[in-house]
Amino acid sequence: MPDIDNQFYLRRRHPIARYHLLTNLVQSHVARYRFSCSLDVGYGSSAGQKLDIFPAQISNAPVFLFIHGGYFRALDKSQYRYIANRMVRQGYTVVLVNYDLAPTVRVAEIIRQVLLSFHWVRENIPEWNGDPERITLCGHSVGAFLAARILEEEWAGGSGIRKAALLSGLFDLGPMKRSFLNRDLHLSDADAANLSPRAEAITERPDILVAVGSRETGQFISQSKDYSGQLARAGIRAQLMVLPKINHYSMSRLLANRRNPVMDWISDSF
Repeated sequence: MPDIDNQFYLRRRHPIARYHLLTNLVQSHVARYRFSCSLDVGYGSSAGQKLDIFPAQISNAPVFLFIHGGYFRALDKSQYRYIANRMVRQGYTVVLVNYDLAPTVRVAEIIRQVLLSFHWVRENIPEWNGDPERITLCGHSVGAFLAARILEEEWAGGSGIRKAALLSGLFDLGPMKRSFLNRDLHLSDADAANLSPRAEAITERPDILVAVGSRETGQFISQSKDYSGQLARAGIRAQLMVLPKINHYSMSRLLANRRNPVMDWISDSF
């Protein structure tokens, strides 16, 4: 198997991933019944363009918006409802974003949908007690890629993003194009060049966290470090964390816990 493929075959690298994914499902089921929520709220016309929203108990609450990964071709927001267990108790309105998946749609369309979802949240989240001027944006894996694309959009009246946590992110489509993933993604050279996030395009200045686990593959570690460097060169305040003993699957599990470096950063001085 080519080395580039090994960089993205995460379940083979981390057999315990099945345990983390099962824990996600169980805790997400609990969150579904523990908290008030609106599930599968449409923000667009296709089947994948849906949101799960867990409102805070008081109005004008900060918003925590999460975008899942899955290499643009897998996973679902329902597997991440467990995030509400912690964030709603901390006073946030939580929004989980879905989008149509490859190969049904191309990556450019997924980006378009996620940008549309963010616009919808900005316009409508007060109905779920959220303050559109106090948004924490969070993405995991290619969800971090999609969050980065939200950051570089110019939003009329401003984005309202105060913080962005980019966890275990991929920020360069080039290696994905050269891997087995491209059987589903159908990325072209132009896609790899033009769709990848560009830190210099970010015009606002939210606080940004780029976090990656020390037990992740070289692609995830190097791309996180490279993107953090791009942010620094663009004059954007960003913190890079390489977290010891954390892998790709245990990274998103940090959002289920009360105290760890990621949650401390998210909660600090909001």
